[in-house]
Amino acid sequence: MKSTSHKRFPVRRLCAVVAAMVAAGPASADTSLEEIVVTANKRESSLMETAAAVSAFDSGAREDMGIDGSADLAARSPSLTVAPSRISIRGIGRPNTALGSDPGVGLYWDGVYNTETDVFNMSNFLDIERIEVLRGPQGTLYGRNSIGGAINFVSKTPDSEEWGTSVVAELGNYGQTTAQVLTSGPVTEKLSVLAALSDIRRDGFQENLYNGDEYDNRENQYATVSLKHQTTENWSSTLKVMRSNSDTNPSNGYTLEPFSTENVQEVRDAYVGATVLNFPGMFPGQNFANMHQGMTVENPGVNDPSQVSIDFEPTQSSERDALFFTSEWDADSFVVKYTAGHSKFDFSRALDADLTAAEDSGLDWNNLYLTTQFGPLPMSLITGIGATPSDLIFSFEQESEFTSHELQVSTDLEGPVNFIGGLYYYNSDETQDIYYQERNAELMAVYATLGSFIGQGVNPEGYLYKADAELETTSTAIYGQMDWSATDDLVVTLGLRYSEDEKSGRDNTFAQYVGNPAAPFVTHAGSDTWDQPTWKLGFDYTLSEDHFLYGFVATGYRSGGFNLLQPTATPDIDMVDPETLTSTELGYRGSFADNRVNLSASVYHYAYKDMQVLKQTVVNGVSLSSYENAAESTATGFETEFQALLTDQLMFSGTYSYNDTRFDEFSSTDFNACALGPRAVGLVFDPLCTNEQDLADNSFPLSPEHKASANLTYSWEAMDLDWSASGSYMYTSEQYMSAFNRDDYDLLDSWSRVDLRLNVASPDETWEVTGFVKNLSDDRDVVYRDRPSTVTHTAVSTLTDPRLYGVRLKYNF
Repeated sequence: MKSTSHKRFPVRRLCAVVAAMVAAGPASADTSLEEIVVTANKRESSLMETAAAVSAFDSGAREDMGIDGSADLAARSPSLTVAPSRISIRGIGRPNTALGSDPGVGLYWDGVYNTETDVFNMSNFLDIERIEVLRGPQGTLYGRNSIGGAINFVSKTPDSEEWGTSVVAELGNYGQTTAQVLTSGPVTEKLSVLAALSDIRRDGFQENLYNGDEYDNRENQYATVSLKHQTTENWSSTLKVMRSNSDTNPSNGYTLEPFSTENVQEVRDAYVGATVLNFPGMFPGQNFANMHQGMTVENPGVNDPSQVSIDFEPTQSSERDALFFTSEWDADSFVVKYTAGHSKFDFSRALDADLTAAEDSGLDWNNLYLTTQFGPLPMSLITGIGATPSDLIFSFEQESEFTSHELQVSTDLEGPVNFIGGLYYYNSDETQDIYYQERNAELMAVYATLGSFIGQGVNPEGYLYKADAELETTSTAIYGQMDWSATDDLVVTLGLRYSEDEKSGRDNTFAQYVGNPAAPFVTHAGSDTWDQPTWKLGFDYTLSEDHFLYGFVATGYRSGGFNLLQPTATPDIDMVDPETLTSTELGYRGSFADNRVNLSASVYHYAYKDMQVLKQTVVNGVSLSSYENAAESTATGFETEFQALLTDQLMFSGTYSYNDTRFDEFSSTDFNACALGPRAVGLVFDPLCTNEQDLADNSFPLSPEHKASANLTYSWEAMDLDWSASGSYMYTSEQYMSAFNRDDYDLLDSWSRVDLRLNVASPDETWEVTGFVKNLSDDRDVVYRDRPSTVTHTAVSTLTDPRLYGVRLKYNF
């Protein structure tokens, strides 16, 4: 059930402050805001003349505000939320990270589609010229999995005029160091090159009380080379090759609630004889022991969120090798552009799944009893084994290979009609391997004894759950969009795209005590093809030289998929239907006071069918993420961005978004609800976790109702140097992590952050020094939380970074 006492963001107060500051700023006529050029509609246009809800951050704006990662970008972008491996815009994002699902927000690096989020944190955006965040379905021009929006990363291009080099060095607390170099210039009359190197390191935010180690550190290396060849005056080609790798000790998850430490005994009641397991030491319906029972040591994360006590070192590594190629021929009246990309991505992670150190364990079978015909007998009497601290590890590995090609033609005719159209091809091959492995042989011997009562054995290598999956995806599309200048002031747009997605998936799954003991691994396999036309009908109307309106009705589509890695005892594969969206949007862009004030605003309404929604599924005692379809949903929202040059020295900018998201027709079962709160030891037959719940009027996950940011920068000259000081405020309201909208486990509190920066530079911009503080208050707020595990009954959270401060030096020559 929803809370009725949510905090409300003071919208009217913010609007009043903005209006007062804009009105108060006297302006001199010879200064104005800089123009930002974007390619959101696959053509270059001024941001203030682009008929789309788009936020753009060029390299200068990112440096001024200290935007160097996903958290900074999300905090300053309306309706954008970035969680671990998930991106959401207006509540539309990736429902599941297991193979078989797709993102809802398309990521495009130099026009090449990508499903992974590592691009956000490779190199502080060292060689990225511009980031564009497009909100709303991009079904015509972008297509693949851009039903919620798209994020474009546009690389810096090699300089064909003269050589230039930038060197960046940064030092900060937590041992933070950054060393970067970027150089670019002409090699021959036709060939130019850009090369960049980056090394970023930082000590950990999480302390392990068991051995003093630190986790949640950072180590990123990045290298790239770009070549641009101006073959003729009208024909140029660019090749970009990059490599990124990272080897870290990630956080083992931030666990903020007390462990469930009571001994779990066998339950005997009317449900005896059912196939759902309830051996001593295990929660009802589970086939792994709760390793926290009997503990007398408190979870250190309760008193200090940054602390853990574990005896397995978490590790994480990722590598990406990518190639992007663009060739463009400009024939004056039309442009032909070919874009291709190939990328390989490898990722692995291993964590301490029992969340404890062996010496703190209280798992003792002397205190756990099995009900027999002779009465309750301690399990140790049956097995000869007493204390058995768990040594459980979780491992996840993924290997992916992506290839795409796009051929596009756009016209620049003198008449009232112009076109843009193209052909698109995408293919990916992906594998995932995931397992929970118990490395304490004595605990596995206890499991073997328990299994003998039901004719089940155990895995000789200690796997409690193991699964591997493969998925091949092939997508093709043809698209076209026409712009008709009906009058000097009115442009009508009509777009159409036809997409086809083919998926072929397979997995092998094993779960302890599940299936045929003679053949414990179960294979699921399936393939399907989905196709869908999407369209857009819109207009933009110029009110005057500095003001215009736009509006459109557009549709979006995301293909269906599979719920792979689910440990069922049958070979049937769980299919998920495709989703469709109809979006209606009206927007305004305007400039005031001789282009010293820019304002953008948009309102939208979504009508969703079969929306793909994340949920936790408990299958044969194993809790895993999955996704399903919500029959009908709606969303309505408002977004605005502004920049105001109040005086020649004072700049004020900000953003605000309001999103009201609702499921209209949706029922689902909260399978792991019996692992929550006071029902943690209740029967899995409880109606709370077996009956469907009506989720109508619940909010979408990852869709905060309010988001806002404000930035104030003052610039001046002193001692023959250029100075600037800025402060930023960012706010995100409450949001839910699951469609069930449970306030006790799904609701995240609102959070805010204040950043400060002081910059001094030489007048010729040869060098500059910046001092910065991020998260001035040093609050560590929860920005994402998984549902509690049905095995440990403990939730794992993701926190904001603590206070970070340091000095950044940039030298240009």
